[in-house]
Amino acid sequence: MSIMYAVLLALVTGTHAATWGAFKDSPFEGFKAASFARTIVVAVVAAAMLATATDLETTLAPIVLVGVLYATERLATELWKSFLREDDQDAYAIPMRIAILGRPVDGRLPRYLTGLVVLVGVVAMGCAAAALQPADGGPLWLLVLVGGIGGWLTAVGGAWKDAPVEGFSGWKFLRSPVVATAWTMMVVPFTHDWVILTVAAAGLSVLSIETYKTFFTGGRPPGKFDGKPVRPALGVQRDRCRLLHSGVYVCLACVTGMAALFDAGDRLSPTVISLVVLTVVGATMSILVTVSPWAPDPVVRRRVVTDAIPS
Repeated sequence: MSIMYAVLLALVTGTHAATWGAFKDSPFEGFKAASFARTIVVAVVAAAMLATATDLETTLAPIVLVGVLYATERLATELWKSFLREDDQDAYAIPMRIAILGRPVDGRLPRYLTGLVVLVGVVAMGCAAAALQPADGGPLWLLVLVGGIGGWLTAVGGAWKDAPVEGFSGWKFLRSPVVATAWTMMVVPFTHDWVILTVAAAGLSVLSIETYKTFFTGGRPPGKFDGKPVRPALGVQRDRCRLLHSGVYVCLACVTGMAALFDAGDRLSPTVISLVVLTVVGATMSILVTVSPWAPDPVVRRRVVTDAIPS
């Protein structure tokens, strides 16, 4: 039953990631059913492995587990895209493969070794944090500081990839740390474990930032496809992605709302306050994504190159 619980949450988180990815990218590369399914499968496999190897699914609050599962799926997917996947980098304005000063590394051995170093480095940081943290996690200011580390790592990785092509943006660089720190303040009532707190806050920050970038920026094309030709609109597929994405927020709002009701005996506890806020945020995001006027098809915002990509 515990594995099934983790898998169900992974289906929700995987669907969230798959829908914003398909909504953003389909005008440029078409709707890729394999990529859509891959994101969900990776999330489910990661959840099953996590539930088999640990008892986190029974000890973590649902919102914390959602963050951990989201971060796990995103990390696995980005490692694969950056170091293992073989695809034509000319299709992107910004290389998706690991790059040096904007030039993708094509050699397999250097990529594989770099990916291994990155993975070992992430694991080593987690082990060091687990060994250094106090038994009670430390004071609140330290927990908030530690929880934002995942956002800083995300910002550094994004700047490494994007800045050589787009230029350095202070706003973009600070966005992930700020959002991750905000999420830390929301989930710190549920856990004081440094590793879990950092991973969950990083996952939840990606979850919210990608919704903003996809549905609330006026149809601005993803940086990796900036200047690339636009396909004819895929209205049906994109509408379904939008509705599924909205439905994920409904599910999250229901989960946190039910948890708030179960814990409502202590009405003023930080846990209940966080759950109520999360419920309101989830419901609001669902409504905004459903009726969002800020995510028109990029076709209406950019010149359509009709002879570059056949319909």
